[in-house]
Amino acid sequence: MVSTGKKELMIFQKRILGLLGFFLAPCAIGFGLLGDNSQIVDPKWWYSISMTYYANSQICMIGVLFSMAVLFLSYIGYNASDKILTIISGISALGIIVFPCGHGGIEITGLLGLECGTSFIIHCTFASLMFVSFAIMVGYNFTQSKGDDTMTPEKKLRNKIYYTCAGVIIVFMLNQVISACCGFPGYWTLINEAIMLWAFSFAWLVKAEFFECFNDKKASPELNNAIKNELA
Repeated sequence: MVSTGKKELMIFQKRILGLLGFFLAPCAIGFGLLGDNSQIVDPKWWYSISMTYYANSQICMIGVLFSMAVLFLSYIGYNASDKILTIISGISALGIIVFPCGHGGIEITGLLGLECGTSFIIHCTFASLMFVSFAIMVGYNFTQSKGDDTMTPEKKLRNKIYYTCAGVIIVFMLNQVISACCGFPGYWTLINEAIMLWAFSFAWLVKAEFFECFNDKKASPELNNAIKNELA
């Protein structure tokens, strides 16, 4: 059983993670617009969040992902599944930073000085792993309960939101594969990434009781009894 103090800490971490996920794309692009990135043309710096690694908003992209990694790795979780998935998410976020995506005008890149093509493959692997862990966490872990008899109407609504957000993440992961294989304009990557991050963000903020309208209004007698039994 998770203590009240630990539960409050997890709620705080969920809120910060949700907000960081929401603001990552707009902040990376917004800060990139403040300076001259005209020399980044193959591909353009705004084609993806990862490509802002080469723009003057590099510190924003790295800083937000590193902060998310720290929160994921320090997340307590309700069970082993929670902890495993958040560890995977945290390591993946770090991997995205350490192994940047490729750039046409650069041969060697990243902290380890790898050839761009090699770094790009590792980068895409970590990015895919991170979004898959997001989808599983939101669509499976967030929807768990002690049974339908202890579920409030608000919990049932939240579960629908979690399933929808997980579905959005999966659909736009597939859309990213289609976009890349079919030669869609480069900015489709940014669109896909932003939508997946916003779906992740919304689910985590709902889980963190950020939106009052989705929180339990009145617990059922069965749920009250379950809570009493847990605290006993």
